[in-house]
Amino acid sequence: MSQRPPLTLIVGMHRSGTSLLGSLLPACGIAMPGPLIAGDTHNPEGYFERADITALQEQLLIDLERWWPSPRGMHRLPQNWLTSEPGQQALKDLIALLQVEAERQQGPWAIKDPRSSLLLPLWKQACLTLKIPLQLLLAVRDPAEVMVSLVRRDQAVTGMDGWRAQRLWWHHNAQVLRDGADLPLQVVSYSHWFTPDTALKQVNNLAPEASQDQQRQALKAVKPEHRRSRLHDLPTPLFRPVQAMYQRLNQLALQPVERQRPVRQALEQWLNRQPELPAPAPLPRRRSRIKQRVKQWLGKPAVNRVAEHPWGALAELSCGSQGPAAEHQLHFWETQGFRSLELERIALLAGSTPAAEPWSSSESAITLQVRGGDLNQWPVHAWIQHCPIERASDGEILVLPFGRATESLVALNLMDVCSGQLGAEELLALAQLERVWDPDRDRVRLLRQFGVNASWLHPHQTTNGYLTPMNGNWDACAETLGLAAPEQLRCLGTTLCLGTESPALSQELHPPLLGIPGFNGLTQGDSRSAHLLAQWLQGCLSNGLELVRQQITPEEQQMQGWQVLRQTGAAQKAPILILNAAISGRELQQELHWYRQGCPPAEPCQTPAPSVRVLFDQDKRQRSRGLSVCISLYNYGARILDALNSVLAQSEAGSTELIVVDDASSDDSAAVVRTWMQEHHPQLGRCLLLQHNSNGGLAAARNTAFRLATSPWCFVLDADNQLEPLALQQCGQLARHSAANCAVVHSLVRVQAEQGSDDPRVLVSDTPWQQQLLRGGNYIDAMALVRREAWEAIGGYTHIPGGWEDFDFWCSLIDAGWHGVLCPQVLATYTSHSSSMRAESTTKQERRLSRLLQARHPWLDLPQCHDQAIWPPSKG
Repeated sequence: MSQRPPLTLIVGMHRSGTSLLGSLLPACGIAMPGPLIAGDTHNPEGYFERADITALQEQLLIDLERWWPSPRGMHRLPQNWLTSEPGQQALKDLIALLQVEAERQQGPWAIKDPRSSLLLPLWKQACLTLKIPLQLLLAVRDPAEVMVSLVRRDQAVTGMDGWRAQRLWWHHNAQVLRDGADLPLQVVSYSHWFTPDTALKQVNNLAPEASQDQQRQALKAVKPEHRRSRLHDLPTPLFRPVQAMYQRLNQLALQPVERQRPVRQALEQWLNRQPELPAPAPLPRRRSRIKQRVKQWLGKPAVNRVAEHPWGALAELSCGSQGPAAEHQLHFWETQGFRSLELERIALLAGSTPAAEPWSSSESAITLQVRGGDLNQWPVHAWIQHCPIERASDGEILVLPFGRATESLVALNLMDVCSGQLGAEELLALAQLERVWDPDRDRVRLLRQFGVNASWLHPHQTTNGYLTPMNGNWDACAETLGLAAPEQLRCLGTTLCLGTESPALSQELHPPLLGIPGFNGLTQGDSRSAHLLAQWLQGCLSNGLELVRQQITPEEQQMQGWQVLRQTGAAQKAPILILNAAISGRELQQELHWYRQGCPPAEPCQTPAPSVRVLFDQDKRQRSRGLSVCISLYNYGARILDALNSVLAQSEAGSTELIVVDDASSDDSAAVVRTWMQEHHPQLGRCLLLQHNSNGGLAAARNTAFRLATSPWCFVLDADNQLEPLALQQCGQLARHSAANCAVVHSLVRVQAEQGSDDPRVLVSDTPWQQQLLRGGNYIDAMALVRREAWEAIGGYTHIPGGWEDFDFWCSLIDAGWHGVLCPQVLATYTSHSSSMRAESTTKQERRLSRLLQARHPWLDLPQCHDQAIWPPSKG
């Protein structure tokens, strides 16, 4: 096989004279074959780029998330990009194109595309495969001129600014030097074409074998008007490294070909020592100019297929030119569709978001298409009522899925734009409609880029009467869904509970509470039932019924169905409460009252400090003092003995300090403890019984015990729980060897459910201490060994009305930089019974407590705080 003619690849930054260079070569005997892109306002003489090569390389850069004029285009390509799927597909396509062209060429030939500067490994591999000699021709232009030209052309389309233009100039030229270090390279300076002496030197270096007539003919392509971007009003000062690189490249261009190699090597070494360019100061985006430019593109006269096509403007913007390249891009989109990265790039283009534009018709029946959303779900019908359709008084709105009604002129879009061929077909179909309404503002802007007459539909939009029953008759809802008329229900109660996760709530549905626990099974899986259900819900709100929703479905969440219903006319006087977790009837009434009061913040927590008297104090000071056990006691005279006996059974009981604080019990709790201590105190290191003169609460009782303890570590024990014999020994062992900022040692805790308790738990405190896990709620029981120093550092326990003092205590420790560790043994027993504080108080106030704890510790993310109230504005 004979040697193939060499291929010259014209590279360099966009707007750097690569097109001018391409126009010179044919006169010098170097062919520029292929379907070349015609000229336009930016390049009147033509681009001298092959449409197929440009489209291939543009698509590859998009697939690699490096579309060249975008902010990501300033960065190097991902590692191993050539072996990726997009890279291998592009290589295959390029080889096919070059093979056909190489077989036609009898002499030197060239291909020009600035994108090749970033993709040289692709060209090197393709030419190696085809055994085509490859050489580079680098066109260089003053970066200041490039910056002015690029910003002028692309600012409105891509948000191009001076800093990005400089970075792109640097990136394109540096990448040629890096990736083309092993290839023959010649540098041509744009500025040298406009001085006769330097122009002659350049053309002689470019084509030394060309005759003088050929060289003079080539220079005729250089015209004074080509220097349109002269230096004035620079948008950004040039960075010094950019200026330095240009000076070195400009000097290289003046060297004869045989003397360029050592100068080039010095330049490459200099480049390797240069750091990345600094980041720019943020600049304000000129939205109004962007909108104006996009509007101009969308309003071009229909003089050819590109201009007439809904995507014509996008094709021209994507290619950066008009003519064959844009037509090629359109053909690709029509046959292959848009790729995900392309859709993301197009979404960045600025555009208007007009409010929903009305549409009127005198027809007796109007067909509305719905794209996305399930017509068998009621939230879709809630949105339909807001479509601004002006119809005759007796006109009917017929609703069909998108694509089922070819004669329909309007549509409601509830779905994102899809990639691929199907998505492209749907976009073309949407572009043929007179009106498309969409509740997503960003999606409206995107649709309008594709020539779709989309406008923003919002829940405050005037309704079209779609959900108004004929003549106010609710018989259809009763016959199909078994639902009574809303005005009749309002006579029975004020609050309607829809769906329930709480058996307690289901058992408490009596006035003023009404309920449909099986609400999620109401629809019959057809559009008519969904329409009737949306109609009935709207009627309930319009008649002043408060709606409480549990078990919200994904369709309701995604379509924002409840928010849409709530915004309609008379429905604004009735609230909707969407609950994230189970609730009892009593707590629901408390929540509704709180919302009706305007959601007032909780009062600051105040921890009482009652006066204390000593009822018993026996101290065996001759024994070494071990750990302290602190028990808070209130009206547990019948249960306290099990807790006390579990302390007595400790392996280290002889050195244990036992402190019991009776919080002004009304039963015989204090007497029971005193009698027990009188009998067993010789077996313990110390026995101390204290009593508050008034009830201060759990936090106050624990603070009293900690304050009078003498051990550096205190084990918190509630009066209705018990310890295993090795609890103090095992936890104390970890405490003595813990880090200085370890405040808590907790063990696994067994749950012992008494008869009548519905507690399903087997263990608590079964997961090690982690702040991330505590964000969602407390899982560490109060029974734990606590460092007194940490207790003192955070000011002790805080009184939390209703409970959760231990959870608040753990959170306060975290706030102050303390942590806890797990002793992985079952060393305590939690007794679950119907009269516990957890059963009688805490679980019935979880939402109020969650809000309080969330306010005190903002890093929490408690599920009970995720309830959503869609409330009338006048109610707070």
